[in-house]
Amino acid sequence: MFLKKNTFKNKTIGELNNYNSYRAFSWSAGAAKFLIIVFCVFLVFFVGRYLIKGAQILWWYIGKSTVNIVSKTIGDDMIKDDLWNINIMIVWFWGQNHAWGYLADSIMVASFNPRLWAVTMLSVPRDLYVYNKDENTIGRINALFSHNVWRKLQFDTWAKILSEKLEEIMWIKTPYYALIDFEWFQRVIDTLGGITINVPEDLTDFTYPKNETQVMTVHFDSGINLMDGESALQYARSRHSTSDFSRSLRQQLIVQWVMDKIKENGLGNITKLKKLYEEYTKMVTTNVSLKEMLGMVQYASEIKHVFSFWYTVECSNIVSRFSYPGCFLYNPPRELFGWASAIIPDGGEPSDVWFYAYTKNFGFFVAHNQEYLIENKKIEILNGIDKKFAKATIKKSDGFANQLAIKLKKYAFNIGTVQNFSQPISGTTVYILGTWDYKYTIKMLKSFISIDEVVSDPDPLLVQQYTWTDMLLVMGNSYITQLASAPFSYYK
Repeated sequence: MFLKKNTFKNKTIGELNNYNSYRAFSWSAGAAKFLIIVFCVFLVFFVGRYLIKGAQILWWYIGKSTVNIVSKTIGDDMIKDDLWNINIMIVWFWGQNHAWGYLADSIMVASFNPRLWAVTMLSVPRDLYVYNKDENTIGRINALFSHNVWRKLQFDTWAKILSEKLEEIMWIKTPYYALIDFEWFQRVIDTLGGITINVPEDLTDFTYPKNETQVMTVHFDSGINLMDGESALQYARSRHSTSDFSRSLRQQLIVQWVMDKIKENGLGNITKLKKLYEEYTKMVTTNVSLKEMLGMVQYASEIKHVFSFWYTVECSNIVSRFSYPGCFLYNPPRELFGWASAIIPDGGEPSDVWFYAYTKNFGFFVAHNQEYLIENKKIEILNGIDKKFAKATIKKSDGFANQLAIKLKKYAFNIGTVQNFSQPISGTTVYILGTWDYKYTIKMLKSFISIDEVVSDPDPLLVQQYTWTDMLLVMGNSYITQLASAPFSYYK
């Protein structure tokens, strides 16, 4: 049962050993507003129309300050978690008019920190296998929602069950949901007259689903493309041309382009706004109340930071430059899942797909350590360990910097190159080369590695040598001592 007040209990930051967060992809300021506007701006028109006489509250006519007053006095606060974030699950799905009725195609959680004016989004792949306790079965996470909605048409019940599953995976409490039909996505783009998309590289999919039994070929040339709703949806949903993870990035990019177009010519046009609102009310199912949405309007024009992540199997434990944030999943042998494509968490087994220790740490801190996301400082990792000391202690003399870089990238630190330091040093040291103290970045680093010293005024020659970065993390002999007492893990 979902909470009606802020009683959700969670661990504090200091109670976990491993955490971090990092800007993996940043949207424009106009697109960032979408995360709140998609739930409230059309509603603002509705509330204004029926409660306070329409366009009088729209800030693009009377100013932000008046909107904020109305939002604060008439709107309700939304439920917050223990660290005061507002969290909502967003599911993009096919509706009953499609051959893939109620298929959940994109599943994510958006976490908003009102104090920092920051939003973190975190997606899970639809092929992630999970345990369905209500039916005592194991299957894809998208089926947890779609199959049961299709059978029973109980949107609220199964949206909440999916939210609870995401809490198990991410450790983010999501009392709210928004279910968005892809048909809405198409119609909004058509209402806007199409969108212009800068396609970064050619894309061809020979097996794009035409209907339940047939496929078709879709192709997009690199460069500027003017797309209507149908073609934009094909570009967003193409899966076999690349991967689920690059597809997630394309979907997020298209959301940005849609919102840029709305910002450009949609919000100031009442006729178009009415049409957008009509599509919104038809295609969005949510448990966010009207007054809660209105209460969120005060934040819409002030969001400063948007961070986006997704759990992925596309990672490397060998070369740091091929390691990415959110690498806490893997593909088990297909024969164990009836030759179906399957994804499960690192540390889990086909019979134990609910091992979420690592995914929880990552999700919790991506959502609740946004100060570090905002700093987003680049770090060079240098190996200053004496090889003789290393061999004498743990019988290994190299590879430490690369290993650490891979691990920190998994937890989304902004890691640059990996090099050897000019000379061995005894203590692990952070050299600050920029003009700030970067205290949140250093705090996060200390969760993964013991830091003996932080030098805020390093030798000018060192600063000149590394002009392209903000910080140096130089591993000293003390790292070997730490490693001997606590064996290295990519995931802890």
